[in-house]
Amino acid sequence: MSILKKLVLFLAPLAIFAMLPGLLSAQDDSGGKMSVTGCIKQGTDANGYYLMSSDGKMYELWGKNLGAHLGHTVTVTGMQAQLTPAQEQKKEASEKSEAGTASYVDLKVTSLKMVSESCK
Repeated sequence: MSILKKLVLFLAPLAIFAMLPGLLSAQDDSGGKMSVTGCIKQGTDANGYYLMSSDGKMYELWGKNLGAHLGHTVTVTGMQAQLTPAQEQKKEASEKSEAGTASYVDLKVTSLKMVSESCK
C-alpha cells in the first residue's frame, strides 16, 4: 500500500470526527423552533412568566424583558428549554399550579412581538 493511500485512510476518519460537532449542532438548530401567541401572566416565582395559548397549553417562558409585556397578548418564538432534573424538580410545583389541568412546556424565548396591549 502506498504512503498516499495510508495517509488518506488515516486522515479521512480524523476529518469526519472533526466535523461531527458541527453536524450535530446543525441538527439541533433546524427542528426545535416554535412560535406561540397568547397572554403573558406573572408566575408564582419572582421574575417568572408564563403564557397561556389558545390551544390550551401553558408555556413557562425563559428570556429577557418579559415583565415589560405583562398583561399583553404577544407572539413569542423560541425553542423548548432543556432543564436539568434538579431545575425541573424545583419548578414542577409552580408549573402545575399555574397550568392547572393544561399541559406545559418550558420555552426559551428568542424573540417577542406584541400583538395587543391587553389580553382578551
